[in-house]
Amino acid sequence: MKVLSVAWKIYDDRLQEFCNNCTGAGLVIKNLCEYIGRIHESYLFVGCVKLPGLELGNIHIVDTASYFNEKNKCVDSKERHLELMIQAFEKAINEIKPDIVNFHGIGELMQYCLEICEKKCVPYVYTEHLFIQLDSPFNGYERNINWEKQVYTIPNLKIITVSTGMKKKIIHNFPQISSKNVYVIKNGTDFLAIQKESNIRQRHGLNNKKVLLCVGSINDRKNQRQVIRAFRLLPSFVQDNVKVIFCGNDALKGQLQVDIEKAGLQDKLIYVGAVNSEEMKKYYSVADGLIMPSYSEGLSIAALEAITYGLPVILFEDSECADDLNDREVACYAEERTDLCLAETIVRWKNKRWNREYIIRYSKQFSMERMAQEYIRLYQYILDM
Repeated sequence: MKVLSVAWKIYDDRLQEFCNNCTGAGLVIKNLCEYIGRIHESYLFVGCVKLPGLELGNIHIVDTASYFNEKNKCVDSKERHLELMIQAFEKAINEIKPDIVNFHGIGELMQYCLEICEKKCVPYVYTEHLFIQLDSPFNGYERNINWEKQVYTIPNLKIITVSTGMKKKIIHNFPQISSKNVYVIKNGTDFLAIQKESNIRQRHGLNNKKVLLCVGSINDRKNQRQVIRAFRLLPSFVQDNVKVIFCGNDALKGQLQVDIEKAGLQDKLIYVGAVNSEEMKKYYSVADGLIMPSYSEGLSIAALEAITYGLPVILFEDSECADDLNDREVACYAEERTDLCLAETIVRWKNKRWNREYIIRYSKQFSMERMAQEYIRLYQYILDM
């Protein structure tokens, strides 16, 4: 089987263009293509930058650089970049002749390329990694919502969601979509839980404290600022014995740090900036849990990495992840999205004796091997229709 995957970006520290794009979706898309490539022919078309054709492990990276030749090398507009990428995709379809195309993530390029598949009668499926509800309580994703309104009206569209909760939200927002056309394939990870020595405990004064990690780009969707508000509501004896470390690119222009300073909690709430995948192992090694206050998350790769270390997860009960991390020996759920309820959940997390070995065993179901096998089975099912 020839599988052509299409993504705007990936994460891979071997490629200069993507070594700093350490996002959950970017990592899981690359890993999925690699694991598919161990069994079938796996091709990957990346849209955001021109790339030469190359072999990346078991992935054949599709050549787009040849379209940006001497004549086109000064591409000074998004429109022209998009036009050249569409041409490169159509050429890839003609030359590779894939059995199926898997679009990862939404966008203009995806929609144009999807039309090419329709025109050429090439089977395709769309994986939703981050669904934004139509009545989203956060800003900055208006363009995504407009794209969703266009894509989710395509007749008989085959959709893969990375979590059970995401499927529920898509069908709730777009009730015309048949449930049988939405397939849940839970995210997986090949992350190895290696205990790494570091000076993080000494550097941040973590000794004898319970340590919560909050991992992900700092933005309104990830909702980290609510953690600060909830922390202020904690009893003083809890505040004195818990520290929260925030890891991620800052997209709020320092607002998180301003909130921390205004609350006078600089010694308890610590922002350390963006952290790559290997460096994160040092933080997981000193942590006692992960707090995930996101409004919209898919199935968090950070959560899957945390449980491989035996770390329990704090999350809201209405999170897309809640159905798939549905074990009260693994996760601690806030029933309401209020600051007080989140504070009370932090207290319950702190007071509970968590069985790390149990959580590690539980994490085994979220392997990358399982995920890739389910994708391959679904591809075959679609082709046999």
